Amino acid sequence: MKSAADEFAKWVKPDLYRKLQEQRERLEQHPAVKQLRTDFPDSEADHNSLYQLTRSYDECNRCTGLDGCKNALKGHFLVPVKNGETISLTNKACGHQLAFEKQEAIKRNISSHYIPDNILNTRFEDLEQDAQRAEGIKAVLKFCLSFKPGQHKGIYLYGPFGVGKSAIMAAAARELASRNTDVLMIYVPDFLGEIKSAIKTGDVESKLNALREVSVLILDDIGAEPLTAWTRDEVLGPVLQRRMQRLPTLYTSNLMLDELRKHLSQAKDEREPNLVKGARLMERIEPFVTTVRVGGKNRRRA
Repeated sequence: MKSAADEFAKWVKPDLYRKLQEQRERLEQHPAVKQLRTDFPDSEADHNSLYQLTRSYDECNRCTGLDGCKNALKGHFLVPVKNGETISLTNKACGHQLAFEKQEAIKRNISSHYIPDNILNTRFEDLEQDAQRAEGIKAVLKFCLSFKPGQHKGIYLYGPFGVGKSAIMAAAARELASRNTDVLMIYVPDFLGEIKSAIKTGDVESKLNALREVSVLILDDIGAEPLTAWTRDEVLGPVLQRRMQRLPTLYTSNLMLDELRKHLSQAKDEREPNLVKGARLMERIEPFVTTVRVGGKNRRRA
């Protein structure tokens, strides 16, 4: 009985048939086809599938990155799969695509308000671990690596201007987000100004709910805000009341805890310091943080 190839040979010109045979032989010698034959020795693949597979393989070998990908589906390569007695091709994401998707997932997991991108994009490996910052970096990294749902103890980083407290916390935000933990990092002075404006639009409660419920909240530069009785008693107080013993809050500040207590007692619209209100808010902060000083040179002026 004659084979299909023999029958086909009758209907095409000899030169064309010879070229097709040579092309088929070249395909059979291609590394991707050889691997297919090894993986699926008892299955057949049509000529077009083999050709598409080798093209995908060759494009990946010439890869210069995701932006330069020339495969039919950007960031993907073809892989053979068994479909009964034949072979079909399916797309699989490459390493560049997976890395891109991971970064996009990180971005989705991080929300921020008024944090510059150059700070927010900081990674732990970008941080210079000099002696006066090492303890703070290690404490925050340990928090990230050991974080589990239900954990409620946070960290309070304090120290002079410009030593990199915000960058350390931004690195924490990226690390936590890479581990599928949702994070919200806000610059407290500007955010409290936004909350005041939200009174007119009726958006206060939705904005505060985000702070109350996010898995990890980072309050950057607390103590630098021009405090009012309303922002202390109706914004910070209820948010931290809801989070304490439930969800961790991380802080950066130029103030030691005793100095923060004094600041929280001195709302600009109160005639006298309100020590009770300041102490009450500190009871929602101090017992739920590990305090670490960050020192070193002022990197903004370096």
